Amino acid sequence: MLLQHISSAFIYQSSTTPEVHRPKAPYTIHHLKMTLLYLVLLLIPACVMGESSCDRLKLVSRAEWGAQTPRARTPLSHPTQKVVIHHSDSYWRHLSNWGGYSDQGEYMDRVREIQQEHMGKGWDDIGYNFLIDGYGNVYEGRGWDNTGAHAPCCNSISIGINFLGYFEDELPTREALAAGKDLVRCGNELGKIGPGWDFGVFCHSDLGAASGDTVCPGAALCEYARRHFPFPY
Repeated sequence: MLLQHISSAFIYQSSTTPEVHRPKAPYTIHHLKMTLLYLVLLLIPACVMGESSCDRLKLVSRAEWGAQTPRARTPLSHPTQKVVIHHSDSYWRHLSNWGGYSDQGEYMDRVREIQQEHMGKGWDDIGYNFLIDGYGNVYEGRGWDNTGAHAPCCNSISIGINFLGYFEDELPTREALAAGKDLVRCGNELGKIGPGWDFGVFCHSDLGAASGDTVCPGAALCEYARRHFPFPY
């Protein structure tokens, strides 16, 4: 009997194989997820770095905002020496508009209204080269290649950018400011503005209006533009 027990134990031990420790399935899946996440985090910055300032612009064409056909166009020589910053609204209009615009439709209405006002004065078209709303949309006015009518001293050597709203005490939205910076950089990338020793970003109030002094584009926006809008090298 003893020999039978010993024999049985020996056979049992010899017939079993050592336990193999294999990774559990959830651990393997977790590792795979982390590896994929790591690769995504590596690739996203590369994609962003490859995106140009022009690519980031949310451009609204003249056809999209319902522009009237201009009476005439005057070609603009490049690169221009100046970018001139404007705002669209007076203090009283700002108050009557309850402090702002409620949606993109209202901004688009304002762009059309500005064109009507300018052409009603006998101008060929809306005076600004571009206009920017609070959502960061960039409306094509006279564009890069046509001389604007926004700063009497410098229309033939500048791009006029109008921020839709009133900005004496408060800044435009972050989206609008980012669009403004990208627009200046895009102009540089396209060879439409700068670089040059005489290039500069100016406020309308720096250069004067046809009617004399002006507070456009408002103290808050003017100070921001001077400090933060990119200088194209």
